Amino acid sequence: MDDEEINLLDYLKVINKYRALIITLCVLSVLLTMIVSLLMPKTYESTVTILSPQEGSGGGMSLAGFPELQAAAGIMGMGQKSSVDIFVAILNSRNMADAVIKRFNLLTVYKAKLIENARVGLKNVTKISVGKKNESINITVQDMDPKRAAKIANFYASNLDLMVRGLALSRAQQARMFIEKRLKETEKRLMDAEERSAGFKTQHELVEMGEQARASIGAATQIEGEITASEVQLKIMQSYATAQHPDVSKLRIKIGQLKEQLGKMKSGKESLYIPFSKTPRIGLELTRLTRELKIQETVFELLTQQYEQAKISEARDTPSVQILDVAVPSAKKCKPKIRVNMMLAGTLSLFIGVFMAFFLEYLKRIREER
Repeated sequence: MDDEEINLLDYLKVINKYRALIITLCVLSVLLTMIVSLLMPKTYESTVTILSPQEGSGGGMSLAGFPELQAAAGIMGMGQKSSVDIFVAILNSRNMADAVIKRFNLLTVYKAKLIENARVGLKNVTKISVGKKNESINITVQDMDPKRAAKIANFYASNLDLMVRGLALSRAQQARMFIEKRLKETEKRLMDAEERSAGFKTQHELVEMGEQARASIGAATQIEGEITASEVQLKIMQSYATAQHPDVSKLRIKIGQLKEQLGKMKSGKESLYIPFSKTPRIGLELTRLTRELKIQETVFELLTQQYEQAKISEARDTPSVQILDVAVPSAKKCKPKIRVNMMLAGTLSLFIGVFMAFFLEYLKRIREER
């Protein structure tokens, strides 16, 4: 204990001996830090807060009322990620950064020759955070101009809305264009079937066929219409998914079962309906023409319904990003923090001064021993 007290007393003597050096170093460091902080450009901070999208009702991201797009979204893995994750990913994307850089001419602001350098500069002054329980997303931007900081933050929110709705629109647009093409092809085939059926009846002066034949044709056309509509849905799903995806496999099995059922009806294996091959020759031809006409009518009706759903999804213009708090120019700077800087400088210089005091004392003792 006595040795420890003597050593501690020796330490205090060394510090007291070099107290002028320590105090001078602290004062100079604090004054220099204050001067540098006052000369540094002021930085201002603005934050915009947007509400997190509700799962399953994301406005432009919503695919409600369009089963094909809902299936595709699930296949693409969107169902495995929350809308918050999608929003954050878009906000951190290169396309978003380039849009901000172009909109506010940040190449000049950051004095960057390459856009890659401007992206790094923008990333350093932008902070994107998710609130508690994923209820909100905060976009914070720092800039030397308080108005520009607020404008950049608000632009992030508005451009996020455009990009989200653009992504949803592109999926709906692809489906609508594909269905529209098939609908035009079906309409042409329907007109050809109508003309051939009418011409055949006129040529042979035929009357209406029997009830059983009509029942057979009606059942067959309904199945063939479902096959064609399912094949259209499968084509849309294959543009997003691989052949091994469970939903694609299920739809293929369904189409196979429908085709098998249709084959049994045509061959007469289904006892409820008469096979088409057992009708008289002219009646058989009329049956085939009528069946083709009914098939095209059924397919045309189903595709028309899907086409209307696709147009509604494409035309939907509900904003998907809801702004809770708009960013406003800040009257108070966020950097430099003069008091914090002075406290850090004083603390650091104090430790450096004490270290120098013991180091100088150590050098003095070495010289005395020689």
